[in-house]
Amino acid sequence: MDGCGRKGGNHLMNLYEELAEYVNRDLPLVKERCRIAGTELAYQWEYQKDDPIAYYRDSDLYIFDLTTYQTVLKNHDIHNWYQNLIKNYGWKTGLDFGGGIGEYTIIACKSGVKMDFLEIEGSETLEYARWRFKKYGVRPVYRTENFKIEQDYDFIVAMDVFEHMEKPEPVIKAIAKYTKYLFCNPEHIKFNWLYPQHITKFTLEPYFENIGAYLWRRK
Repeated sequence: MDGCGRKGGNHLMNLYEELAEYVNRDLPLVKERCRIAGTELAYQWEYQKDDPIAYYRDSDLYIFDLTTYQTVLKNHDIHNWYQNLIKNYGWKTGLDFGGGIGEYTIIACKSGVKMDFLEIEGSETLEYARWRFKKYGVRPVYRTENFKIEQDYDFIVAMDVFEHMEKPEPVIKAIAKYTKYLFCNPEHIKFNWLYPQHITKFTLEPYFENIGAYLWRRK
């Protein structure tokens, strides 16, 4: 199989149960750590804000925080909506930019898309995503934080990413050059004491127009 091989497996498995399997801890304890992970990440930021890459690389809390977030999206039927768009548009290539625990990549791969997956090299988030990809039999092409977008994609996913970057506009501009469709959620990003790592407010409107929920189309 090529860049995103597939085999059996049900990606709708409870995400909390999956994380408990990965860390080999009791499910109630894992759920509780997921509940408080966001607050603890905000607390840790003060000590590591001078080196954000190290912050994202060293902490294991993002796999807990993102498990909660992806569960919320799943419960609001966003995963099915995303999968249906892939099928309806007939997309065959995609990039998961800052892909976290890999849920968007897994869904896309299982829909027949050849995916690139970008995460911070050496991070616990990347290691968990790798474990999940192996579990579900998908094989994206791995990209690291130094990857420059210089090839066309049918779509790019950049959910909850740009607000973490000091200067996101050059990246947004590059994305607009190499894809017509972008999944992003600027209207839902929070900037308060609980999210101090959200350091930049950004806009997509010079380059993209929103055509429904998290889907944007290049102008």
